[in-house]
Amino acid sequence: MLRFSGYWLYVTSIIHVLVGVWLYAEPLKNIAQSGFFNAVEPFCDRNTAFWFLMFVPLLFAIGQLCCWAQIQGIALPIFLGWCLLATSIVGIVLMPISGFWLLIPPSVLIIIASHQSKSSTTSISYKA
Repeated sequence: MLRFSGYWLYVTSIIHVLVGVWLYAEPLKNIAQSGFFNAVEPFCDRNTAFWFLMFVPLLFAIGQLCCWAQIQGIALPIFLGWCLLATSIVGIVLMPISGFWLLIPPSVLIIIASHQSKSSTTSISYKA
């Protein structure tokens, strides 16, 4: 389940890069022509391109984390799934025609995997 979430996030991040480079080719070119340093802030189109592409490493890293956790045989913390789900819901509300819908499946699978892991392990009580 986590591996599927990881691969889903890998593909989503690759699509995000391809769409970002395609949609924001001109602002990205302008950023490069300006020498990169301090080339984003005063320009709205560059700012949008920057934040669109800055989301990619985060998606990819969460995908790697999912695959790593699956290989290690451990569950991810449930808060990761809930944070991803909350991010997707806020994004969908503010921008219904967007890729935020793609975050719902991996976030739900992370939550389910965390619940299954919790129910399959025995709880140990510690006395102080």
